[in-house]
Amino acid sequence: MKITKYPQSNFLIESSGKKILIDPGNLTFANYSVDDFGSLDAVLITHQHPDHLDKEAVRKLIEKGVPMYGNRDVASQFEKEPFDITKVFHENEFEVAGFKIKPVDLPHFQGLWCETCNQKITPDTINEDKRCKLHPDQEPKKVDGPPNTGYIINDTFFHPGDGIHIEGYSVKNAAIPIGGPTVDYDMAWKLVKALNAQLVVPIHYSIAIFGADPKEFSERNPLGVKVAILEDGGDLEIS
Repeated sequence: MKITKYPQSNFLIESSGKKILIDPGNLTFANYSVDDFGSLDAVLITHQHPDHLDKEAVRKLIEKGVPMYGNRDVASQFEKEPFDITKVFHENEFEVAGFKIKPVDLPHFQGLWCETCNQKITPDTINEDKRCKLHPDQEPKKVDGPPNTGYIINDTFFHPGDGIHIEGYSVKNAAIPIGGPTVDYDMAWKLVKALNAQLVVPIHYSIAIFGADPKEFSERNPLGVKVAILEDGGDLEIS
């Protein structure tokens, strides 16, 4: 099975001539088009945030006849559209284009909220200390993220979306988010350990303000596992 990484958390998975795409977000389509992925057999979406779900790209892919899969919250983002997103449910395994897919719900890492602004702190409003740019002396409040569903593909590759905590699963190869408003390398390595992963692909570091560096993450390797740093468009064969 071949995996190809694209910006932020976007992956193309290929096996036996079939292809599925995971988390086609807006950072991908700043540099790529839907045509760059060729003929797709399915798209899996972990959660509603635009860096994982570019709605216009999804519409174009659906026009091409590509089936979409996501949790209830993802599906609700398109409830007024003339098409449906196939809903996935925790541990309800399904097969598409020869891929065996197990959805696994795990909590999205927490976001930050400025109580003075009374709104979520975004990449545009956060500073390098992970505080509100307008109120840097105020400690932000931590808030829960949206429903998040990861995917285990063919029992060998796990994409957690923006999940950072999980127990009870063992997967040989895993994508691991290393950057975010409340994510650090220690949390990322705890996820690697919990999964008993033997090969790790760092993801979720395309937004520079969060200060995550896959090379630095790899150097702080307390488990001695293999870390594969893939540039955008870079691929790797896994088994």
